[in-house]
Amino acid sequence: MYARHCLKLVAGRACYRRPTTAVVTLSRRFASELPGQHRSSGINIEAREAMAQGTRDLLAGSTASALKNFERALSLGEATADTYYNKGVCEYSLGQTDAAISSWEQSLALDGSRADVHANIGNAYFLNKRDSKSALSHMKQAAELAPEDAEIQFNLGCLYEASVSDKDSDLKEAIAAYDRAVQLGLEKAKTHLRNAMAKQMKRQL
Repeated sequence: MYARHCLKLVAGRACYRRPTTAVVTLSRRFASELPGQHRSSGINIEAREAMAQGTRDLLAGSTASALKNFERALSLGEATADTYYNKGVCEYSLGQTDAAISSWEQSLALDGSRADVHANIGNAYFLNKRDSKSALSHMKQAAELAPEDAEIQFNLGCLYEASVSDKDSDLKEAIAAYDRAVQLGLEKAKTHLRNAMAKQMKRQL
C-alpha cells in the first residue's frame, strides 16, 4: 500500500489532497510563474499568462482547460521543466499515462534534480504500466534526491517488497526504506516495517 502525496503549489506552498479511493496519489508540484518573468517580450508575456491560467484551471479542477494552457505556453517557446511537469500532471489526471510519462521525462531532461518528477514517473510505471523495474529505478532516484522525504522512502520500500521473489536483498532494502520512513516520522510505515521484518525472520527459519 503506497503513501499518499499532496499536490503542492510552488507559490504560497498551498497543498491539498485529492479525494480518491486509489492507494496512491502522485506527488505533483506545479508552478504558477515562469522563469524569466521580467522579460518584456510579448510572446513571453503571453506564455506567462497561459501558464498562470493553466495553474488556476488546475487548482479549480478544470484539468482539460489547464492542459490546453500549458500546451499553449510550450507553443510560445516556454519549454521549461515546470511547464512540462504541469502538462504531465494534467495528462495523468486525464488518464493519458504514456503522454504524462513522456512530459515528465522531458521535464527531467531540462532539470534532472527533481525528486517529485522521478516519484511520479515511478508511481505511474507501477500503478498503470505494471512495470516494477522501471518504477523501482525512478523511485530509487527520487529517494536519492530527497532522502528526507518520508513518503518517497515509504513508496520505495513498497516497491522493493513488491519485487521480492527469492531475493533476500530486496527484502532487506524494503526494510531499510521502511525504517527510514519511520525515522522520518511516517507512522503508517511502522506496520509495514514490522510485517517485512516478520517475513524476513520467517525466511530465516
